Amino acid sequence: MGTEVWVSLGIVASCLKEHKQWLLMYHDKRFQQDLYFPIVAFNHEQMKSGITGSFLMAKRQNFENISRRLQTLDKDVLSDVTKRLANGENVCPATDQEKACFEVLQVLDHISGHVKGSLTSKKYMRNEIWSLISFLGAPSWFITLSPADNQHPICLYFADTGETFSPEI
Repeated sequence: MGTEVWVSLGIVASCLKEHKQWLLMYHDKRFQQDLYFPIVAFNHEQMKSGITGSFLMAKRQNFENISRRLQTLDKDVLSDVTKRLANGENVCPATDQEKACFEVLQVLDHISGHVKGSLTSKKYMRNEIWSLISFLGAPSWFITLSPADNQHPICLYFADTGETFSPEI
């Protein structure tokens, strides 16, 4: 690719939000009426933030130890363990190399909290909810049942067919 293409890609990447807003305001409303545009736009945003926003985090006192472990790990064993875990297999470390892989996985924490929809962002939201419950108390839930569903499609369907509803209480 030429330099002009990379510069234009950089400009587009820096103002993606404005570009999506411009697409939504397009004159013939093709992007407003497209059912898949919000999904594709969200997916693109999630992939971009996942690539640029994910990093590994470790405590300062463990950094040298972890970096040494990462450099000495057997990549084939790590690949095998991750494939088995991705397939849903219950993996128990049998060899010393597998034990070293699991030790590194326990020490490192994959942080991607600002990536919308990621497991870490869900964990952060769950922690925030528990903190609010601890601080403010448990929420009170009120449910109101409305028997006047004269606009509900199921009620309109049954009203048209002459069905009678008589529950036994």
